[in-house]
Amino acid sequence: MAMEEDFCLLGVVADEPDYKLCWRINQALELGFEKLDDLKLFHRKLQEEQLFSNFVYRDEDALVTYRIIKNRSEQGYFLDELKNLDYLVHIQGEIITEKINAFMQILGTLSHVRMCVPVDLKKIRNKERLLLW
Repeated sequence: MAMEEDFCLLGVVADEPDYKLCWRINQALELGFEKLDDLKLFHRKLQEEQLFSNFVYRDEDALVTYRIIKNRSEQGYFLDELKNLDYLVHIQGEIITEKINAFMQILGTLSHVRMCVPVDLKKIRNKERLLLW
């Protein structure tokens, strides 16, 4: 798993609206993802503002913040090079590979989740989109 900065990125393919996916994750992992205001980003090539729904859960004990960002909006993609992914899970803080693997494994077992995979950060051209926090 590629580690860069103090975060890692997972990709999720799921046939589920964002709020339902987060609810399922909260139930399965006993977490507390909450909806935040949509992320507003300016897309230089498209010359327009994009809105992406996002949810956050902060694990104060482990000093880790989990964010689930919808990769698609009416105005395009959060990360253009990952069009095959429906959601991105941005995990920031003290990254422990075993915990990330367990998180991915449980996500992969949820109904409506077809895939949960680590994203190779070297393949992302627009990394500043991941440095919003």
